[in-house]
Amino acid sequence: MYLKNEDVKYESVENARGGKGTIRKTAFLTNEEMKDSSRLFGKIIIPPGCSFGYHVHENEGEAYHILAGKGMYNDNGTEYEVNEGDTTYTMSGCGHGIENIGDTDLEIIALILLDK
Repeated sequence: MYLKNEDVKYESVENARGGKGTIRKTAFLTNEEMKDSSRLFGKIIIPPGCSFGYHVHENEGEAYHILAGKGMYNDNGTEYEVNEGDTTYTMSGCGHGIENIGDTDLEIIALILLDK
């Protein structure tokens, strides 16, 4: 499989998980391609002032890798400023959310891994 950048299709999501504004997201792989190991491998773009609301993961964990921008990351109730190159991980049973606190888009690679 080869997925060219210009062929990536983004979906706009308003108030994602109760967050502010409209984000854009895409999945690089289908569920069939990920088999039963993952639920998402994709990219999330959060414009300035927008957020992906706090949510809890059950029977799965999620990693974010920050590609660009600056965010405030809520890690199960504790907040951290995250920047380009940072990686976060939320285990099953825990929650997280992220808000763009910068002046440019916050770009994130998201990976949801299923518990086995």
